Amino acid sequence: MKENEKSILLELLEDGRKNISEIAENLDISRQTVSKKIREMKQEGIIKSFTLKIDENAVGLGTKAYVFLEIVPSSELRHRFVQEAKKIKKISQIHHTFGRFDMVLEVLAENERDLNGILDRVRDFEAVEETETLIRKYTEKNDAQDPFRSVLGL
Repeated sequence: MKENEKSILLELLEDGRKNISEIAENLDISRQTVSKKIREMKQEGIIKSFTLKIDENAVGLGTKAYVFLEIVPSSELRHRFVQEAKKIKKISQIHHTFGRFDMVLEVLAENERDLNGILDRVRDFEAVEETETLIRKYTEKNDAQDPFRSVLGL
């Protein structure tokens, strides 16, 4: 990745709504170059989207949990489980893992009662053999962009 592409990404990490003129001025390159590089990085899949980060607590999703799943060794049942789990809107992430558990889900719920309802739905799937749930107590750091800053040079 070229240096000006890294620099553009760093600018967008700080504020995804930053306009092209401002980025160009900050980096001392032309607006046309910035526009072209952003377009290319979108086409290449480097930039997946420009998103909004919402405070979970402010919108009533103050209960976050990580659900570790042991899944039956049937690829058909696993596939069906994943397809159905994707439909549960309060499951924000689904990860396949190596180790004791086969999958990890991140769940954002309104409260423990809401979380219990989601967990009941997950446990009802034929593919799920065992679950272990960790409920977040509080968060010290929540910056998904930090690793990208690290590799981009900041």
